[in-house]
Amino acid sequence: MRLVNNQEMQKIDKWAQEVLKIPGMVLMENAGRGSVDVLGEYFDLNGLNVLVVCGKGNNGGDGFVIARHLRNNGSNVKVVLLGRGDELKGDALLNYQIIKKAKFDIIEVNSIPKLKKIFQNARYDCVVDAIFGTGFKGKPEGIFLEAIKLINNSGAFVFSVDIPSGINGDTGRFEESCVIADATATMCLPKRGNYLYPGRAFCGDIYLIDIGVPYELIDKGFPRIVDFDDVYRLLPFRDPAGNKGTFGQVLIIAGARGFSGAAAMASISCLRTGAGLVRLAAPEGIMDSLEAKLLEVVKVPLKQTTEETISVEAIDTILSLMDKTDVVIIGPGLTTNNETAQFVMNLLPQIKVPIIVDADALNIISRDTKIFKKIKTDFILTPHPGELSRLTGLPIQKINEERIDIAMRYAKEFGGILILKGAPTVVASPFGEVYVNPTGNSGLATAGSGDVLVGMIGGLLAQGLTAISSAIGGVFLHGLSADLFVKEYNEYSLIAGDLIDYIPKSLNYILNREYEKEQM
Repeated sequence: MRLVNNQEMQKIDKWAQEVLKIPGMVLMENAGRGSVDVLGEYFDLNGLNVLVVCGKGNNGGDGFVIARHLRNNGSNVKVVLLGRGDELKGDALLNYQIIKKAKFDIIEVNSIPKLKKIFQNARYDCVVDAIFGTGFKGKPEGIFLEAIKLINNSGAFVFSVDIPSGINGDTGRFEESCVIADATATMCLPKRGNYLYPGRAFCGDIYLIDIGVPYELIDKGFPRIVDFDDVYRLLPFRDPAGNKGTFGQVLIIAGARGFSGAAAMASISCLRTGAGLVRLAAPEGIMDSLEAKLLEVVKVPLKQTTEETISVEAIDTILSLMDKTDVVIIGPGLTTNNETAQFVMNLLPQIKVPIIVDADALNIISRDTKIFKKIKTDFILTPHPGELSRLTGLPIQKINEERIDIAMRYAKEFGGILILKGAPTVVASPFGEVYVNPTGNSGLATAGSGDVLVGMIGGLLAQGLTAISSAIGGVFLHGLSADLFVKEYNEYSLIAGDLIDYIPKSLNYILNREYEKEQM
């Protein structure tokens, strides 16, 4: 699925009508009919008591169509128009006139007391929110604000058309208030506000409605939402006759005194995701603790500083391993010790296999981002907003508010794959590809979560996937591991070690889901 902003959707609508000659009434009819089909998945529509609350734009026009099809399915429908019928235009006006001629119960409301009475005098099974569309910006006021509050306090199942009213379709943000939906039907293509937080949290279940625009003609050039089929298709083939060399050898450069856990979690998660062999290069002073934690990982002791971080003198040891290394991961638990920073900056230009740059290595690079131009191989960066702020100088708030566009911009500027972690995580390539990840939950906001992620990405990369595919797959499976944990437990109790335990379950979920589809 492609993700569009409001301006892009308007262009698609205009193109569909002017070039493909699909009448606006047909698009609106398809939107309304598709929405009723979604409601049919939740309710027996016959006898259902529904209040449809319409604004004066095309979102309201969709609401009029929904009302008509609901009544055709036996529902008891009341329509509220927040304004007057003579204020409507275009296709919304035509659909209003249709249901008026069909003698629908339409109440035109211009006062808050009258609106309150409608909600007080009847109980509804479902309220359809068709007040504002995705182009709404600013703060809802007056009767519109009151309608949002009444819908949220109605106790009914709330169904929003395109996006919950009050939410900005481009940013997912809102001012003052917004509708809290149980389900949202978004038209033609999902909007950014459906998947960017906080909007995503208020959409409930999201359904995509086919309004008749040929997808193959528009499925280009937009950010994409990753889905299960995408991840299944990119999972690496497991050769039955393979050996540990077949499935890739990963060198992880990580750890320092007090931060051995980060190195350990990255190593184990890398193996759990399918890498054939993992070598962990870490300061010699923490080797005893790593030996106790890691039975399956080959340990490489490195010369260290007086603070037991990696010394610049360790470079020769690392370079001697390059002939038997397919992927390098650098960063978890390194610290930003000055000598360790010199080690990182001197080493990166000399690596010729794909690199994943994480955590403290990112913080070190933020001192001089010109190093990106010196890297001679594919690389993946994994910053959270704070780390990207240090790399770019942008405020964290701006990064969070514009995460799709900023990820696109800096992937191109830095020249590598950029994974901007957060809600949602965005994966961008320097060639303009952008992917929005739908999996994960607040349980991922825990120490060590990023170490598990970088190991998972490295495990996929070692098995022969491209950098972009490894990033997409690793992020999706990482979030899915958290989601599967929460199904059994809760978001409060998740720790990074749990994610490692759920990596096999996340892979099984993908594989078994596809197997079940094949048997149908």
